[in-house]
Parts: sequence; structure tokens; C-alpha cells
Amino acid sequence: MNLTLVPNHIKFLLALVALGVWGEPCYSQDKNEPYIISYVEHDGIINYYVPLLKKAYKKLGITPEFSQINDQRALRLLNDGVIDADTAKSLESIDSYDAITYLPTPISRIEVFLICQNNEVCDLSLLANPEKSMALIGANEFYSELLTDSEIKQVELVSFDTLFKIFDQVKVDAAIIVLDAYTKSKLLKYPNHFLIQEKLGFHLINQKHKALILPLEKAIAEVLAEGNFAIKQ
Repeated sequence: MNLTLVPNHIKFLLALVALGVWGEPCYSQDKNEPYIISYVEHDGIINYYVPLLKKAYKKLGITPEFSQINDQRALRLLNDGVIDADTAKSLESIDSYDAITYLPTPISRIEVFLICQNNEVCDLSLLANPEKSMALIGANEFYSELLTDSEIKQVELVSFDTLFKIFDQVKVDAAIIVLDAYTKSKLLKYPNHFLIQEKLGFHLINQKHKALILPLEKAIAEVLAEGNFAIKQ
């Protein structure tokens, strides 16, 4: 495994496995109850984090079903216990959900960018312009503080594919995108961009599965150490 691309928090997980910090997993899946994990339409999620979690859960004797669900609906379903987990989200998204917990070690580091059409000055001052439009996903869940007092017209979407498509077709002046180490190269297509912030992504689970937290962290670290799980693009 090439460790040069591995973030420090993942290296920490690998070190814990090497030291044998955790005990053996203690979880048994009810054969009549599917374990459902939501994910969003994002290349990094689909090609890296879904196969990572699939292999990690398998080590615990759990065969998860992955279901593509948009951010807002996924959080509601997870809080209600209709689904069991979400692949990865930043923690500000769960502030108002009492039944959702998370693995304490983040599984991803993401960067949030504002991309702009070539004729625009690309910085946060654009958000104050009511004559401009911006595509984004999860405005209330992820960007409520950023968008406080903003005047820009918001085009709320649920698909990154759609977001990039309407931006490329110049139907909006700007867009907020989320990239990780495995999708960062996409930024080369959008030279007029502005880094808004960096965030950590955590694997979310319903509180009823909190006994899984330590064994699942161990399993994730083992899969990372073994490598060869990501889907080649």
C-alpha cells in the first residue's frame, strides 16, 4: 500500500491495528434484517469509501446493502432507524439528529471549493450578489453558516453529476463542490476556483449499532492496511 497518499488520521488507524489495541468483534447480524448503508452520487464515495466499508463490515460478519440516497433524506432515515449507517459525512450535518452517532476516527478528509465561470471573480464576495446563481447540494445540512445573509440565487440539487452538468452548460455562475484525495484531479477542469474550507468525513451509524464502533474501526484499519479495495476508474 502506498502510504504517501494516506491522510494522517488513517495512518493513526493503521498504527492502532499494528499495536493490537482492540479486542475481537462482538456483533451478530440478524439474517432477516438487512444492514443498509446510504451513499451519495460522488465518485470518491462510490469508488473508494463504499468498497472500503463493504470489506470492513464483511470482517465483522455483516453483509451490508448500499443504497444511493440524497443527503437530506439519508440523515432522516438514519435518525429514524430505517437505515443503519451512512458512508461518510461531516459532523455539522448531524447536530439536530439525536439517534445518529459516528466512528470517532474520520475516514476521509475533504475540501470544499467554490468553482466559478471564467468571467467571474471567484471568492466568497460572489455570494452577496443577487444577480448571480450558484448550484449546490445540502445547503441547510452543510452550509447554513456559510450562506447566512447570502444573496446569491441558490440552485439546490441532489446529484453531483447534475451539478457539474449544469455548471459546464453555463446555466449557473458558480457551484460548491466537494473533493477528496481520490477526486482532487477533477479540479484541473475548473481553474477558476476558491477553497472555502477543509472538513473531515466520518462514518455515521444509528445509535442502536453503537457496539460496532470499536470493532468496525479496527476492521476499517485492517482493510486499509491490506489495500486493493478501491474500484479502478
